[in-house]
Amino acid sequence: MPHPGSFGLLLTLHVLLAIFLVGPLTLVCASVPSLLRTGPRALSILRLAARLVRGFAMASLLIVVTGAGMVHQGSFGSVRSFSDSWLLGSLVLWVVACGTCLAVIAPGLSHAIAEIDAGGDARRRLGSITGGAVLSSACWVVVIALMVVKPGA
Repeated sequence: MPHPGSFGLLLTLHVLLAIFLVGPLTLVCASVPSLLRTGPRALSILRLAARLVRGFAMASLLIVVTGAGMVHQGSFGSVRSFSDSWLLGSLVLWVVACGTCLAVIAPGLSHAIAEIDAGGDARRRLGSITGGAVLSSACWVVVIALMVVKPGA
């Protein structure tokens, strides 16, 4: 089914934003544990990673906004309402993924950077940051699967 007009524009923006925001966010989160193991030599990259995690997680709100715009456009195929279980589940998983990035990974990185700056060893932060990266990545994978499969739609 072709998607003309504003719905097609929103769908295109939604997909592009998902690719260009979620992909890099997931990559940065996945690379942080190995950067932490590197220690002081990776300090400048860790600072950048902390900014990127915050920035990409906050910018992912644009994905939700374009998705909400598509739902608001009306009944177009499988996009009906926020009460659809696959859509509601995707929103909940987005909150979990972004919340994990903003409440676990980014602050963990900030603390790790401060510890490295003070001459300490930040590897004790590996567990929580790695766990956060795994959780957020798993959420993104399930969101993408739900967007493609749309169970019950």
